[in-house]
Amino acid sequence: MARGKKNQEDSSGAPEWMTTYSDMVTLLLTFFIMLFAMSTVDKAKFTDVAKSLSNSLLNLSTGDSILDSSGKSIITVDFVNPSNKNLPEQNEKYIESAEEMVIDAQRQIYEMEMDIAKEELREAVEQQGIGDKVEIIEEKDFIIVRLESELFFDSGRAEIRPEAYPVLEQMAEILKNMDNEILVSGHTDNVPINTPLFRSNWELSTARATTVVRYFTETLGLDPVKFTATGNGEFRPIADNSTPEGRQRNRRIEIMIMK
Repeated sequence: MARGKKNQEDSSGAPEWMTTYSDMVTLLLTFFIMLFAMSTVDKAKFTDVAKSLSNSLLNLSTGDSILDSSGKSIITVDFVNPSNKNLPEQNEKYIESAEEMVIDAQRQIYEMEMDIAKEELREAVEQQGIGDKVEIIEEKDFIIVRLESELFFDSGRAEIRPEAYPVLEQMAEILKNMDNEILVSGHTDNVPINTPLFRSNWELSTARATTVVRYFTETLGLDPVKFTATGNGEFRPIADNSTPEGRQRNRRIEIMIMK
């Protein structure tokens, strides 16, 4: 009777795999947070490892295995079929808990990747000595790199100035490691334009955004699937067009990295 009662009490707790799995996820997440906090961490390598871990956790949530370096399965869990012999149906609440941990770990890794990208962009701007001409703004759903048009284009033109190439090349090194959607938009001030090349600010702003995207994809080899180019003319100002300083701020290229 005592043995039967003991077995009954044991079966009411969490299954053994749950304890091991919880410890593994917690330790892995703690490890990567520690790496991120260290100033000497290799950002490129960290991003690669973080993506690998994220993919492994995603595979785990869909019923695949996490393998060690020898190819041997560390743990195999089937969340899709809770009646599977590995996870009896009565343990569905533990399945939900495990799925939440996977999602949370992926979110933490993704946020660290975005923080790294943002800091790398800031460093690239500082290295080029154009910190006063560039704004890097983080919002809930995206990061914007806002560049004054004078850095890239002559007045009324859409050809990239040669001195702007190093800036775009450094940015491309950062963007190529990201799978995010990237929206490049052109903006102008409200001074009308009517030239043989551009009949309005719509055409000018669109041509400038398209030129930047083509340089990223055709010259620097970034994936064109990730990019969208748009022109907004003078209709989305961020400053007062009645002053020279305001018009200068409104003439800009924005590179928006969607989260």
